Amino acid sequence: MTSAGKRLKSFVTVALATAALTSLSSAGAVAQAKDQLVVGQLQFLTNFHPLVQVNNTKRLVINYSLRPITAFDENVVNHCILCETLPTIDNGLAKIVDLPDGKKGMKVTFKLREGLAWGDGAPVTSKDIEFTWKMARDPKIGFSNYNSWTRASALEIVDERTVVLTIPQIISSYNSWDQVIPEHLEGPVYAANPTLDAYVKQSLYNLQPTNPGLWNGSFLLSDYQIGTRIVFTPNPKWPGDKPHLQRIILSYRDNSSSLLQNLLAGSVDAVPVSPGGISFSQMLDLKNQQPDKFTYHLAYGTNVERIAVNFDNPILKDKAVRQAILYAIDRQAISDELFGGLQPVANGILSSENAYYNKDMTLYSYDAEKSKELLESAGWKPGSDGICVNDKGERLSLELVSTAGNQTREQIAQVIQSQLKDVCIEITNNFVPLQEFNGEMARKRKFKALMMSSIDFSPSVSPRIALGSDAIPGPKNNGVGNNFSAYANPEMDKAISELEAALDPETAKQKWAAVQKIFADDLPMLPLYFYPRAYVTVTDLTNFRQGTLDPLQIWSEEWQRQ
Repeated sequence: MTSAGKRLKSFVTVALATAALTSLSSAGAVAQAKDQLVVGQLQFLTNFHPLVQVNNTKRLVINYSLRPITAFDENVVNHCILCETLPTIDNGLAKIVDLPDGKKGMKVTFKLREGLAWGDGAPVTSKDIEFTWKMARDPKIGFSNYNSWTRASALEIVDERTVVLTIPQIISSYNSWDQVIPEHLEGPVYAANPTLDAYVKQSLYNLQPTNPGLWNGSFLLSDYQIGTRIVFTPNPKWPGDKPHLQRIILSYRDNSSSLLQNLLAGSVDAVPVSPGGISFSQMLDLKNQQPDKFTYHLAYGTNVERIAVNFDNPILKDKAVRQAILYAIDRQAISDELFGGLQPVANGILSSENAYYNKDMTLYSYDAEKSKELLESAGWKPGSDGICVNDKGERLSLELVSTAGNQTREQIAQVIQSQLKDVCIEITNNFVPLQEFNGEMARKRKFKALMMSSIDFSPSVSPRIALGSDAIPGPKNNGVGNNFSAYANPEMDKAISELEAALDPETAKQKWAAVQKIFADDLPMLPLYFYPRAYVTVTDLTNFRQGTLDPLQIWSEEWQRQ
């Protein structure tokens, strides 16, 4: 075992053993009803609006009760969720057209499924799509840039259920679209509150989240207690297959050890595995000790854990320093010792399992000596206390911010702190509550140097959301975008635009290769590893399509307990 591996072992939690002993000595597991599922969770939502300040945590909650127009399943197949037929070039519902400005664009026709209704009985109509699209294009509001509605420059209502979207360019994601919100409820709120702060405060999603008219999925958000629970019950207006479960309860805990104890005690039936639940090492230990007590769901993932580097920080503007940091982190040892080698090292924004992965780009395998050489070439030399200083006497000291209560991130941050100290970089860890993390630190870019978080590059999502210069969160776009580093490179913007326009697989592969090469050369963020899609559940839960590439909650009506 490497010295890095030995240090990693010292950070691994012993909470599982304690939890196991506690649960085994208890009188017995809590019996749960077969028509309900209790899902243990971390990180309660800071607001319930589905299209404002969107992150992975929110996407994995909202989709129980508010469905997107389309979504990708576990086989990388795009499906209509709210529409009748998926538009394609072949079926004629998507067409390449000549635009008035002489450029090529697209017209895409969507028809909503028959009988689709909001939970209060009002039909979901073309007016809801138009309203969502208009709000998304309002620069004072700032909607999500996941499958952004702003891609459409015009919208034509054909009838109550049919719209034609005009896209002012040719893009491969023309048939991937996000949720819509109810015009009959949110329209008056938006009209009276035309700025983001005012609208979010007055939105019924935050004032009345249990209002059934806000939701159009197979479940309704029917009850909640801040920081404690969210309850979903079947939506009687849902026109699709009716849910087998009569209640899904998201039950919140402060930390992953508590989640694990509750899973072992039987008071929760399922828990996600990192970043929103128990740690990966806890799952592995649990599987070793209790192989038959639970079902362990594990599938290839597209969610990459990364460290955003603040390009406003003069130290981090130097690419040699960014390279040195990445060379100094033994990511393979982290994967081996904490994750049993099951969380693959991320060399970029695509996993090596992805068909579009570029194996010819620059790789940053662990090399502490290379890291030291880069730092010395950049003017940093070890000082009397072992921390590097430059010729101005400035210390190479950086703050790493991440989410409090997330055991996996806290472990990784401590390991990174130790490994970087070996190459004379001082790291100060700062774990902050989720609300502060998603607000001041991320959306307002108040972190001083480094910030650890994850981002999911599902098949329908463009890398623009994290690498495009127009995705830098700031006042002009009301904090929309996941380019927390404030990375701006015209070459990258051009490569992303060409990727977005690639309709055939071979062209897409070439354009993805170009994006990955620029990423590896620039290091706008430091990739760590990919989260496999992982859950631990009771053994009687079936039809749990955990490996879907868009949130699994989109198919939650299929879940059943035998």
